[in-house]
Amino acid sequence: MNSWHGHPSLSDHVYQPEIAFPAQSSSINMSNSMEDTEWDTALVVTDEWMKVASERRHSGWESVERKWTENQALQPKGPKPPSEIAKKASEAMERFPYPHMSIPTPQLDFDFRMRVIMNPQSASVSVSDGFKKWSTFSDGTFAGRFGYGSVVNGGLESQDVAYGNSATTQVEATHKLRTADEVPAYIECKTRGNMTGSPELVKALQDPETSRDANPRLCPFRVFITMKTSDERYATKLNTSLWIGSCLWKGLEVVYDAYRIS
Repeated sequence: MNSWHGHPSLSDHVYQPEIAFPAQSSSINMSNSMEDTEWDTALVVTDEWMKVASERRHSGWESVERKWTENQALQPKGPKPPSEIAKKASEAMERFPYPHMSIPTPQLDFDFRMRVIMNPQSASVSVSDGFKKWSTFSDGTFAGRFGYGSVVNGGLESQDVAYGNSATTQVEATHKLRTADEVPAYIECKTRGNMTGSPELVKALQDPETSRDANPRLCPFRVFITMKTSDERYATKLNTSLWIGSCLWKGLEVVYDAYRIS
């Protein structure tokens, strides 16, 4: 059963603020029209918007400027001491290696989507800083620019770590992909990353029962992705590439959107 069915789409979660505009009374409109007569020059209309000419002044600005000048006189003289953050940033910049060197900025291009289903049974292993959970995959598919096919096996290792009011699930997974070619190619796909959110929501999303009422979009889930194959049809496309994945985890299902770094 696909746990995504029957749940609101991403567009349903878009926040659309309701802005209430105060009604203007006739007295306000009258005062505005009277105030307009006090302006010294006319508006300058451009292609972008109405702008005020540089010499345009309002008779009421004299009192405003006088008040501003009085306030400025009360301010302490001399430069403000730098904040601790600004001081550390300045110290770091002094040690910045090769400050005049320009390095190419990486670009992200959407490449493929992968969906995996985990088995309901999992195993927990005690480690030095808690417990790790190991789950295997029972099903899955992928499709994208380089091809499409199925996830034939693999597994996911996860560990929950708490940091104050937030929790992080550290994830490492290995997937064995099989392409849909007449003679299929087999690809090893590895992912590593974190899902972060409130402890209650992170726990709820990993439970098949409580995840039904949980919104996975509230927990950012990002991974690095690498792939490797000995099949010459895909090796040049995949073996030297790196992807960033944006993921959703809900119950026993994980969906990856993979963006190739170029």
